[in-house]
Amino acid sequence: MSGPRFLFMVAIVALAPGCRPASPDPPQKCSERDPAARGCEAPANEAPGDPDSSAAALRINCDAGHAPSCNDLGLRRMEGKHGPRDLAAALALFQRGCDARLAAACANLGAMHLRDKDGMVPDLARALAALTRACDGGDPSGCANLGTLYGTGAGVPLDYPRAISLFERGCTGGSAQACANLGQAHETGVAGQRDPALAAQYYERGCAAGSSDACAFLGGLYAQGRGVTANLERAFELIAKSCELGELNACSDLGIALLLGQGLTADPERGVRTLQKACDAGGARACNNLATVYVNGVGGVTVDVGEGLRLAVKACDLGEQRGCNLAQLLRGR
Repeated sequence: MSGPRFLFMVAIVALAPGCRPASPDPPQKCSERDPAARGCEAPANEAPGDPDSSAAALRINCDAGHAPSCNDLGLRRMEGKHGPRDLAAALALFQRGCDARLAAACANLGAMHLRDKDGMVPDLARALAALTRACDGGDPSGCANLGTLYGTGAGVPLDYPRAISLFERGCTGGSAQACANLGQAHETGVAGQRDPALAAQYYERGCAAGSSDACAFLGGLYAQGRGVTANLERAFELIAKSCELGELNACSDLGIALLLGQGLTADPERGVRTLQKACDAGGARACNNLATVYVNGVGGVTVDVGEGLRLAVKACDLGEQRGCNLAQLLRGR
């Protein structure tokens, strides 16, 4: 039995339930501890819609103890909106929001402690603490990521029943990734009996809520006719949606399908574009597949062994062993 592919949420976008990104106008209750705290008033010279004044208002409100403002400002620093990207500042702002008991900020803090890129080193102990606070506070994305820790044994003992319980809480609360992971649990059987039909239901929920993984997993079920009636057209609709949502392996599969006319009308030009875009974004499988396309002239594409070698080397550099093998083969010609 192949193991489940439980995934972390990679995008940190959660806000407190009912909270919108703070506007230049401060909330009526700037601080739950002291609603009349100094600094709750907005700067007198701010202009509505001015990014700088909006950030200044968030900073004033955050300094006055308004946790959602700390969270929103942290999101801006993390994403590089309205100013330079600053992950260290984002981490500190999420910490302040979490310390003020805002579950969304704890979820964002935990997710940042899981990052293994952009110069950040994962800290599983801190991630566990923050995500536990987030989930206990009712944040569904916190429950999703906490479930993944238990479902993969990352920093905690492997505990499938606990992971599944956390995924259920997250999915019920609206976390698309929790629904995707819950579907994986039922598809692979770690939740008990394998149940692809039930998995498909969770994938549907996750895909509708924006999980690229759920769309890809559901597309796989439709392609294989497991738990649902086999339907290649529907399968590639879902794979295309997964690609649009940023799943690079789905883009690779879509590109090949377009080249070969599998489940949809053949469009080699679009297929090459789809593969190239995914490869440019760092998709190792897409680079390898595009290399094969150029070497073999798949779909009527003009053979270009030199381009195929370049792409195979790139796929290899990105960790795709098949790219390494292809590059070695081409160099030996």
